[in-house]
Amino acid sequence: VVAVPFQVLAVILFAMTSGMVQMHGGLFFNACDVAKTIPQSLDPPPPHDSNFARICRISLFGAPTGITLTVGRMTRDGLTTTTVTQSYMLDRNGNPIKGISLDWIALLTFLAYLVGMIWKRGRTIGGQVVGVKVVDTAEPDRSWVAMHKAIVRYLAIAIGFVPGLALLIYQRSITSGNADDMFTEGFFRWLIVAGLLGLVWSVLLIIQIARKGDPVYDRLAGTAVVRDWTIEPAKSGE
Repeated sequence: VVAVPFQVLAVILFAMTSGMVQMHGGLFFNACDVAKTIPQSLDPPPPHDSNFARICRISLFGAPTGITLTVGRMTRDGLTTTTVTQSYMLDRNGNPIKGISLDWIALLTFLAYLVGMIWKRGRTIGGQVVGVKVVDTAEPDRSWVAMHKAIVRYLAIAIGFVPGLALLIYQRSITSGNADDMFTEGFFRWLIVAGLLGLVWSVLLIIQIARKGDPVYDRLAGTAVVRDWTIEPAKSGE
């Protein structure tokens, strides 16, 4: 619903701007090849002693939406493999650029879609297909949910992933995105901790939903997911 229109736009803008505007997510096909050469003066610089490089071309049904160069270093110590990479955007001719990505715009639009649909209609298109809707537990007969509750609901879903996101933002801000400075042993230790917190949070939500209870994010927002009885099942013989 959201990503594909942006990808169609990315196809058009990629062609019009020679690759200065790109999109790398959504419904795409990714074709990667080993890079024959590594461009000089990459910014930020690639990891020291890099031992591999690959160029990936992202497309929507064959129409290009983006090109990336990934340069990295892979090392093995016994059973442990450590990979440090740095990625760069390339234009249509394969030159490194500081281009514009539509991915963040698409993500923000997706979040706005979720909040807006719950606020105005109490359900997304997917919710309508499966016959469920979100209601305000204080006023369950109302066909919409207050905007602040819709916002709190989706923010609360991501609580378990906040530590990992905060770690990535902090590490990137103090290293200016330099891979050698960013991907340190200490960073990986904290990333594992943050990943475990996210996993525990996800399992908790799955258990609550499987037991048909209100997950914690609905409790925090004062909302609940219920069967939408306004969608009547087809009668026998019709």
